[in-house]
Amino acid sequence: MTTRGIALATVLCSFLLDVTQSATAYSTSNADNIQTVYVSYDSGDSWSQLGYLNDWTSSLDLEIEDVTASTKLRYVCSDYGVIGGFIATITYRGETYVTTDPIGAGYFEVSKDSDVSDDDLVYHEASSSPWYILAKNELMSDDAYWIWDANINNAITFEFDFEEIAQPVTGAIYDEEADGDTVSMTCKHGINGIAAIYGANCRKGDQGSLPGGERQDGPMKEECYGKTSCDYTIDHTEIGDPCSGTVKDFYYAYTCTGNKYGVNVGSLGISEASGQSFTISCEGDDMVIKVADAIYGLNCQITPRVCGAYSGLAYGTSASPLDVTSYVQDACNGESECTYTVDHTVLGDPCSCVVKDFVYAYQCVPSEMIDDDSLKVKVDYNLMVAQGIQQEGQVNMMMKVFYQESILIKSLIVLVGLLSMYGLYQ
Repeated sequence: MTTRGIALATVLCSFLLDVTQSATAYSTSNADNIQTVYVSYDSGDSWSQLGYLNDWTSSLDLEIEDVTASTKLRYVCSDYGVIGGFIATITYRGETYVTTDPIGAGYFEVSKDSDVSDDDLVYHEASSSPWYILAKNELMSDDAYWIWDANINNAITFEFDFEEIAQPVTGAIYDEEADGDTVSMTCKHGINGIAAIYGANCRKGDQGSLPGGERQDGPMKEECYGKTSCDYTIDHTEIGDPCSGTVKDFYYAYTCTGNKYGVNVGSLGISEASGQSFTISCEGDDMVIKVADAIYGLNCQITPRVCGAYSGLAYGTSASPLDVTSYVQDACNGESECTYTVDHTVLGDPCSCVVKDFVYAYQCVPSEMIDDDSLKVKVDYNLMVAQGIQQEGQVNMMMKVFYQESILIKSLIVLVGLLSMYGLYQ
């Protein structure tokens, strides 16, 4: 093999080894007259520019990679007279989200940075005058609406938050006895899935014990289902006590109306979680597991140690539960059934000498929500293409196609290009 061939093979190997999965969303938007789009991956604490367009007759089409519940989009729009407007469609995991009439009926909202209230907004259908040009945008949903207020020569900022549609929300009370504490849940369009466990740290032999705790889905659903906000107070006199005399934790998960697949939770009881296994499964054609959360040692701060110099005393805030979500995701995501064995030698030990519990939350979703996630390629594309085909004068053509396609298509284009050039240089 030639030196050039070896270099090319090395790049190709790096390309193949650095492919990982990530969730991707697609946004198409028009603004009359100017729009600048930003993305935040930390719930709005910081922003990066994604795109800019000063042409209301053209759509700004963007691909947003690595979408999580902490991802937000911001559309800063300005009008220069006659009439202002903003219209958008977002596609994510096979679902479509549009600018609606009224705006509160959907998942877009006017940013708090804008001096405009929802009551000030005016709506027009997508094909309304003077925006007939949108008939040429096949990516824009016919159900989307143009939105602005009655003013001109002004600016309005719109935002889209993935929190309610990306994945379940999980939470816990783990630093004190959960009884008497209140759990707060909020969803813009209503709470539609709730699962909870009281006393996941209850162990076999505890007084009146239900090892692994007691499910509390029913009481919470009865009080909170369908509400946009709900404060649920844990009361053992109403829901029962899974192990009286033991300081108990409380673990919960919920979904909002935008996430239609509900949520399940589970725990490991009887004894120390390390060494124990649990099995989760999904029924129905093409339904698979998508792990949302997993925590080892939720009870680290409240359960007394059973060995060492401080035996009989709890750690308090000097120890913290261990987030092991990625381990369970790697083992179970995309499977219809999965058995996972907890192993502290792999996960680590968040609080030695404590008999630790293990809690987890997951959804059953269509397989395309796992398998069809776009491929994020960790590689310097410009370097690869330049090394592989620059001398053949194909860089400009390849890069033009490259920047217009999705990440998956980009990957295939580069791979095919490299393989072709490898053959030429042998």
